[in-house]
Amino acid sequence: MGWFLSSKKKRAKTRRRASLAEPKPWDPTRTLMGLKALGIFALAVGLVIGWRYSERYLLDYARQRQTAEVTPDMIELVDAPDWMSEGIRQQVRQTASAHIKPDPMDGKSLRRTAEVLGDDPWVREVIQVARRSGGRVLVSATYRQPVAMIQGPDGYHLVDAQGVCLPGVYPSSQIQGMGLVVVTGVSSSPPADAGEVWPGADVQAGLALVRLLAGEPYMDKIRSFDVGHRDERGRLRLVLHTAEGTVRWGLPPGQEHAIEPDANVKLGWLRQLAQRDEALSTGGQIIDIYGPAPGMRQP
Repeated sequence: MGWFLSSKKKRAKTRRRASLAEPKPWDPTRTLMGLKALGIFALAVGLVIGWRYSERYLLDYARQRQTAEVTPDMIELVDAPDWMSEGIRQQVRQTASAHIKPDPMDGKSLRRTAEVLGDDPWVREVIQVARRSGGRVLVSATYRQPVAMIQGPDGYHLVDAQGVCLPGVYPSSQIQGMGLVVVTGVSSSPPADAGEVWPGADVQAGLALVRLLAGEPYMDKIRSFDVGHRDERGRLRLVLHTAEGTVRWGLPPGQEHAIEPDANVKLGWLRQLAQRDEALSTGGQIIDIYGPAPGMRQP
């Protein structure tokens, strides 16, 4: 009986193995789907290979047909401000053209050019450097506008509204033709390199007053903003010099506190003075506008 049961189990297991080994019937739908998938894969591979070949061909064609040295006259300064002289524009163009490679497909040199222009003292911020048809290169940037000249031990230096020193040192014989106000009495020397801020609180105080008076009709009558005066407590006292007169402004704008009238009050008094005396000569007298009311006295 034990042998019979054991033999029957073996025969049943053999039949199950035989049934598993039987081949499944052919499914044309599944075969068609597999062929479609294989075709799509092959097409994708072909497109990738073809695109790479075409891209390489187009790049080589562009390099052969369009490669040319980039000269300064091919650089276009987009929206360059009106105050920029042709000399400054040409300097920026030369800086840009010296770092742009002839290869029109070389984007690395454009990025490098943007970095170099960002270090140029005349450039505040580079927005974009881009190539255009015909070999043109467009430079979009903002620039530092000179607002004053600071008298230094070696001559007069241009600075922007934030006190950044700009290229160039000018003799006194040229300052009248520059059309800019002059800041004198500065205690510190100019920075070692253009593009750096001129150090010193007196520089910033003088420029703060220059910014406050910018646009006033009498600005062209002011020959210098003098920052070389201190009171008995060592506080800075600003002075305006005209052709024949002197206006003692007092503490720098924003530092009046409760000691002196507000800067806007002083500004109003200065406007009234300019209406009575257009040249602000004040008859050679000294005008004090830092007290409770304007005062005039002989020097």
